[in-house]
Amino acid sequence: MNFRLAYKLGWGTLRSRMALTVLAILLLSLGAAITSGLWGTVFLLHGLQRDFLSALSVELELSTDSDAARAAVTARAEAWPSAEFVQFIPPEQTLHDVQKETGEDLLSLFGGNPFPAMVRVRFGHTNLATVDSLTTAAKRWPEVAQVVYPRGLWSDVDHFIQRFQGGLGMAAAALVLVVLVLVGLCLRAQIRNRAATWEFLHLTGASSSTLRMSVFVQGALTGLLAGLFASALLYGLTASYGWLFIREVALPLSFYGMAWLSAIVLGIAAGVFSVRKI
Repeated sequence: MNFRLAYKLGWGTLRSRMALTVLAILLLSLGAAITSGLWGTVFLLHGLQRDFLSALSVELELSTDSDAARAAVTARAEAWPSAEFVQFIPPEQTLHDVQKETGEDLLSLFGGNPFPAMVRVRFGHTNLATVDSLTTAAKRWPEVAQVVYPRGLWSDVDHFIQRFQGGLGMAAAALVLVVLVLVGLCLRAQIRNRAATWEFLHLTGASSSTLRMSVFVQGALTGLLAGLFASALLYGLTASYGWLFIREVALPLSFYGMAWLSAIVLGIAAGVFSVRKI
């Protein structure tokens, strides 16, 4: 295999029909940018999910309001993994907050304070399965009368994220298939335009593996240029989002690297698709 000849042939094929090369680069860059953008959307959505879940709390209602019960439940809750904030809430504070919110005199209405003492727990980074396991264990503590937390809401958010991810995955797969077909057609048209050159090289001793390697080089170079454009496009879009909504989008550097790499892989795959038999 002559790698130097394969490189020259692949690069020359790209230069032979610049309009098709530009079209292939644009298609690949848009495909890579949109696919990576879908992944970035999932990344941002998981961040919003973590922020949302960390704003919710688990409330451990005490069976008896005693110093021993407070200390025992607080110590166990602080030992929970991902527990970020643990606070004892006396009945008087709950009564004051609810009366302020409703404007009702609950003491007169109920003839006393209807709220129990509780320990409130908020988590940093956790998931529904972990919270279910912890709260199930807390229900067996002798100092705890009841565990209250918005499990239904947490479950709905979790299911929505999963369905959304599935939809994005299907959209990304369909987009990749369309890009492969269209870019493959562009690369095939370029190769057909140089059919006489390929035939001459084959007659003068160029091996089939060298010609196939030139297709590999053609797709890789197309993907390399498309990946550079896609990364720049994504960077511009994230910067514009931060400027428009005054909210910084902190995407990892690997996000842009993945966009570049996916464009190269798609370019190579499209090249293989364009000429399945030489």
